[in-house]
Amino acid sequence: MSVYRDKLLMAYKYLLKVHEELLTRTINVAMTGEMADINKTFIAGDTYDFDIEQFTGTRDINLNKLIGFYDELVNLMNSLSNLNGITEEELDDETE
Repeated sequence: MSVYRDKLLMAYKYLLKVHEELLTRTINVAMTGEMADINKTFIAGDTYDFDIEQFTGTRDINLNKLIGFYDELVNLMNSLSNLNGITEEELDDETE
């Protein structure tokens, strides 16, 4: 593998981490802000898989900004993956 491709994959793996963390932080903002009432229905130990689309259409400008950034990040990652033929096998490789 070329050094360039190796660095590209490292950047993409970093974006995957950012993607996951941004989703978590966006959910936290939503659940302590506009959706605080819904948050109160959960008890410690509850699990639920949130989807970013559940938070669209909010009146919270900060939440909308975070969702917009999340969407831009997804578009960037899709573009990089498509342009460079990044495979799951390459991303699963532990070397960084």
